[in-house]
Amino acid sequence: MHNTWLLVGIAIYFAAMVYIGYRMAARNKGAEDFLVGGRSFGMFFNTGMLLACWMGGALILGNPGTYLAFGFWDSAANWGQIVGFGGSCCLLVAGLFYMRRLWQLKLLSLGDFFYLRYGRKTGVISTVLMCFTFTIWVAVQVVSFAKVGTTLLGLSLSTCVVISVVVICTYTILGGLYAVCFTDIVQVIIVFIGILVLTPLTVSMAGGVGEVVASVPEQHWNFFPTGGSVHGWLAWTAAWCTIGLGSVCSPDLLQRAFCAKSGKVARNSAVMAWVIMILLNVIMFFLSYACINLMNSGTIDTTMIEADVELLVPVIVQQLLPLPIAVLFIGAVLAAVMSAAATANIALSGVIAKNLIKDIFVRDMSSRALMQTTRVVIVIVGLIASYISIALPSAFVLTSFGFDLILSCLFMPLTLGLYWKKANGYGAIAGMLTGAGVRIIGSGLVNGFSVMGIGSPTEIWYLFTLGGPLASGVAMFIVSLLTQNVDKPIELELDEDPA
Repeated sequence: MHNTWLLVGIAIYFAAMVYIGYRMAARNKGAEDFLVGGRSFGMFFNTGMLLACWMGGALILGNPGTYLAFGFWDSAANWGQIVGFGGSCCLLVAGLFYMRRLWQLKLLSLGDFFYLRYGRKTGVISTVLMCFTFTIWVAVQVVSFAKVGTTLLGLSLSTCVVISVVVICTYTILGGLYAVCFTDIVQVIIVFIGILVLTPLTVSMAGGVGEVVASVPEQHWNFFPTGGSVHGWLAWTAAWCTIGLGSVCSPDLLQRAFCAKSGKVARNSAVMAWVIMILLNVIMFFLSYACINLMNSGTIDTTMIEADVELLVPVIVQQLLPLPIAVLFIGAVLAAVMSAAATANIALSGVIAKNLIKDIFVRDMSSRALMQTTRVVIVIVGLIASYISIALPSAFVLTSFGFDLILSCLFMPLTLGLYWKKANGYGAIAGMLTGAGVRIIGSGLVNGFSVMGIGSPTEIWYLFTLGGPLASGVAMFIVSLLTQNVDKPIELELDEDPA
């Protein structure tokens, strides 16, 4: 495919995204419209937005590389696609146990929960933790876009970063969550149809299902740890928990709960998204190995794939599908990556504007002023993310650490705050600090107290992933019970959930 046509097609696609933002701008009358879409989204839109969190870089770029290197689970490496299945199951866990209750609180941001349930001090600490993690998460999505753009479009890294951030900030500032929702739906539909068209075509060209199945290394079919060691099972459990529980506390995921038109819609759309993502994970397994068969037979040019296996699916699309369909698919994948960045950006910017600027410094800020403040913060977060994308090559390592930190610090305060009436602010702070201490000090003692030392995985990485939230829960339970008289728990008022 000629790069010129690909560039033109994707430029038109991105211009359409900005136009959608422009058309959605009139809907935003205040912060509730801008940050949570007026709490008006039904099952179709809410499910599409949830799918967009997982159907970008992770599904199309990351999954094939993980499948080909480790299969479902590699006991020697203590890693595999179980992490991806854990990420999908996060949707089920969030839907069944969190989204409906959080919707009933009528929150504008995840930070609001910690302010309402535990008070200002705990709210500030939780907000700072989310700021650290999600600024880097925005940066990593921008890097993912730049990675594909640099290889397929022939543009420089800095150019791709600038394009990504400009488009993200423009359509998000204009349209808020309405714009993110409508662009998410378009991208999800295109990527979903593209996968359904590409998979049977590729499998057929690779010799059929039997040939594809026969080409999968036997050890890559292992879904459970082999050898029966305790460490193997601990690593397997931690792999499920890393994203499966860590992402439950992510502002961008729970923002979907806040924008649903009812708690039931928030819950049911998450369960529906989980079903679809499990199906897509299985499809991507067969697609990945069918692509490898085509590589081995010389059917496709493997130059780009040999340089980076995560480009497997985009390259296959580029070489096998007709030009218009390939442009749409690759454009949708790139836009889906940017959409993940946009969602994280607007969720994080809402936390900063609402829970730091308004709740601490300008308490009488109007809803419209809060919306305008959020718009300014979106630009600032975008600029910081751009700098990290270009200047910090260890961003992916830091993101892994950031989600581990969220799991260690916020999972127990969120869960116990929803389900245990005796949880209080002192207990939540103790839980956050203890979880952070176990995660940071534990890995620091093993690898050394440096950015790479704390963030990088080790052979016993799973001990820190599991130990952090467990220590957090124990500390929170003990301190909450000991401080009931000096820090009385705050009861949450849940609104009625409309039918």
